[in-house]
Amino acid sequence: MLEVKRLSEILGHQEVISYLLNDLKTGRLAHGYLFIGKGGIGKKTLALSFAKSILCQKGQEGFCGSCSSCRRFDMETYSEFLGFFDTGEKVKIETVRDIIEEETLKRYEGSYRVILIENVERMTTEAANALLKVLEEPNSGTIFLFTATNKDDILPTILSRVEKYYLSPLKEEDLAKVLENLGYGQVPYLKLGTIDEARVLLDNQDDELLSYQDFRDLFLEKDLEKLFKLADKLSKKKYLKELLSYYQIEAALRFKDLKKGLDYRIFQSLDQAYGKFKINVNERHILEYCFLNIGGIFSE
Repeated sequence: MLEVKRLSEILGHQEVISYLLNDLKTGRLAHGYLFIGKGGIGKKTLALSFAKSILCQKGQEGFCGSCSSCRRFDMETYSEFLGFFDTGEKVKIETVRDIIEEETLKRYEGSYRVILIENVERMTTEAANALLKVLEEPNSGTIFLFTATNKDDILPTILSRVEKYYLSPLKEEDLAKVLENLGYGQVPYLKLGTIDEARVLLDNQDDELLSYQDFRDLFLEKDLEKLFKLADKLSKKKYLKELLSYYQIEAALRFKDLKKGLDYRIFQSLDQAYGKFKINVNERHILEYCFLNIGGIFSE
């Protein structure tokens, strides 16, 4: 059963929500919407809320929650809503063919059919090209909703045919409320701005999870043996990328516009390391190179 929040109940993204509410109120809905942002900031939550609001039989500025469309949406039995949620696998051509087949069917109730595809950048090139054809000439009343973490992996021709909304990381107070509702107490990782990353760190706390200050202090010691040992330990941790993301944010807050010093070098080196993680280079080697780069140019 889907649990969907009303747009007015969603924390953060108020500017984007105001645009969506205006589209609902005026009835001037685009045929495609793309929500872009880091994982865990509420893209799927926002897309589901918008989808349910579009399909609601009564509401103009949100869903009523009581009409047959809303009830069946919650029960995942509403024929005019098709949700293709992320499974970690590539979205293949067969899935898109199913979407196209469903899109061409006559609607039996309501004014709209909504098709939601999560993490659309996971589509194979073949699937993306097939989707493009239906986006170019969608049936009247069909609305596509997409989410993505990296728009650079989406075909430019698809990007040009949808309304794009860029979601910022959650404010610290909003993230704190979400995590509190999930049962977490005092949370030290609010600067991350994402639910997913904060939860990974909170759920994998151990003695080797260093604060940013302790991490920074290791470079002040100029002890390469300690840094190599840390690289080896961190490369085996489930929370590696989330922790480095946290360190990078902390470093950015410290150097601000002053592009020099240890914090700036940490920020830059971690940014380069992320690029190498994406191409599946050995993580321990990436960290060793990263730490050498920081420590080797440190001269204060």
